Amino acid sequence: MNCPKCKSSNHKKNGKVDERQRYKCYDCGYNYTVEIKSTASSTSVKRQALQLYLEGLGFRSIGRFLGVSHVSVYNWIKKFGQELEDLKSENEIEIVELDEMHTYIGNKKYCWIWIAVDRIGKRFINCSFGSRGTETGRQLWEILKDKEIKEVMTDHWKAYAEFLPEAIHTRSKAETYTVEGYNSIFRHFLARLRRKSKCYSKSLEMLRYSVLLLMKYRNKELAMFN
Repeated sequence: MNCPKCKSSNHKKNGKVDERQRYKCYDCGYNYTVEIKSTASSTSVKRQALQLYLEGLGFRSIGRFLGVSHVSVYNWIKKFGQELEDLKSENEIEIVELDEMHTYIGNKKYCWIWIAVDRIGKRFINCSFGSRGTETGRQLWEILKDKEIKEVMTDHWKAYAEFLPEAIHTRSKAETYTVEGYNSIFRHFLARLRRKSKCYSKSLEMLRYSVLLLMKYRNKELAMFN
């Protein structure tokens, strides 16, 4: 864009104003910004795209619904994920339930999501991603272990016994009803986590963003929707 004052094309970048690139003209010293394209999508459209995504639609469906490119929708969701703050959680939690669920990334390779929920508070606490082995479960426990947790409920998967304190650990399929219900929320409201879907994740990064965004959304922690 040429300088609007002297029409010179001799300029340099000079910071940003309201997320728009600013330039400084070398010839006359005038500072100016690039006009927003008339086709640029508004913040409300991006917010609507995120809400549709967290209600179960895929990128292409959202793009058709909003009349935008599915690539734009992908980039918006990715940016929301990159700007996401940590999940809020109480330091004292009476009962934590843990469980693991599988999905696919890349070339249909297995990836396991370990999930922790607060039974009494009815909230997602946190998650970790990787294999179904002890290492991934331990990563989740490292996030939780400094909290005052009275009881931890899991199923009989052997990995739990290798990192959970025996004094607070109960192994019983009957005691994981809350977290299993929350697993079904992921399957229902994230297209990429439906077992027979074509919308599986191509990257671990987008899988992580999607899961954490849904956790924040269901916990009512996304300020834009409150």
